[in-house]
Amino acid sequence: MTRSPYLFVILLAGCPAPGAAPQAPVSPVQAGTGCPAASGVYVASYLTHDEGGGPDAGHTGWVLPLHDRKVATVAGQPEYAAIDPAAAQSAGVPEAPRAIWLMVPGQPPCRASAGNYYAATVDTPPNVTYGVELTGCSAPPKDQQQDAEAIALVSDAPPTECQILAPQPVAARVGENDAQQHWQRPLKETPIPPALADVIPPHDCRPPGCETLWAIAQVDVANRPVAWAGAVNWLTIPPGTTAASQCDWKAETFAGFFVAGPDGRAVKVTEGQDHPLLLTAVLADRAGPRALLAEGAGEYTSYDLTGGTPRVARHVVWLTLGPEAYAIDERIGPVCGGEERR
Repeated sequence: MTRSPYLFVILLAGCPAPGAAPQAPVSPVQAGTGCPAASGVYVASYLTHDEGGGPDAGHTGWVLPLHDRKVATVAGQPEYAAIDPAAAQSAGVPEAPRAIWLMVPGQPPCRASAGNYYAATVDTPPNVTYGVELTGCSAPPKDQQQDAEAIALVSDAPPTECQILAPQPVAARVGENDAQQHWQRPLKETPIPPALADVIPPHDCRPPGCETLWAIAQVDVANRPVAWAGAVNWLTIPPGTTAASQCDWKAETFAGFFVAGPDGRAVKVTEGQDHPLLLTAVLADRAGPRALLAEGAGEYTSYDLTGGTPRVARHVVWLTLGPEAYAIDERIGPVCGGEERR
């Protein structure tokens, strides 16, 4: 297993990040059960493997990643293998939930059943990722199976009243590329929401020597903002600069995700992150916002939103990758090649 089964992140205009686009909101289809507690929010992944790769080449189907273990080497170990519950427990794998519902855009919740535990090896750096296979839910369309994922909810009854709300772009000042693909200063902008603008560090940034850029997304519940994600850049433009030097311009950045505090003012969320995570979705039902989910490479955290301030409810690291997998590009201005940008 040499690839990350999924990366599920928010993509903001002009603020690129690795991974798949955020899931669209899933609307309730009938009266029923609302969202579970934040501790009952997981992320499932759809795995595929190359045909003809041998009996240990992998698995095709939905899985629920649960745990990761760093090892000195994976030499001699199968790339993918089913393991029994005793072996999983010995490796430190948490017990898999039994009442799991997969939430996939445009479809009602699907009841999934936990099957075999599995262990899959990753060779760089060497580690073993563990989880449980899921059955009972159909595969994504063939052209969407690579890195497909679903939010998995623990509930005895179908959580049909639970909405999964992805961040939506609400504010931007990013500039545009001309016909020669040279970045041009912004001619239009949408202002940053006041609740978020209040917590952005002040900078003395004035044209023509400096441009302030931003790309912001927001999650609303019952027409009230409850979370934001995005980046602000202060781009220094030296006097007499030319388009050819755009990749050398320096930028200060401020980025992350935020929730509305008791007074409505944005509060940056930093807990529950071994590496910087990106806002995936807010889960809400008739009682209001219940949980927030943030994800990164092989890692996710669910936060309880019911008490007025976010609290870490579940933090899962299920895959360890190289340092480059955790880099998040917070720059908004000129888009340059990877080597040029660094």
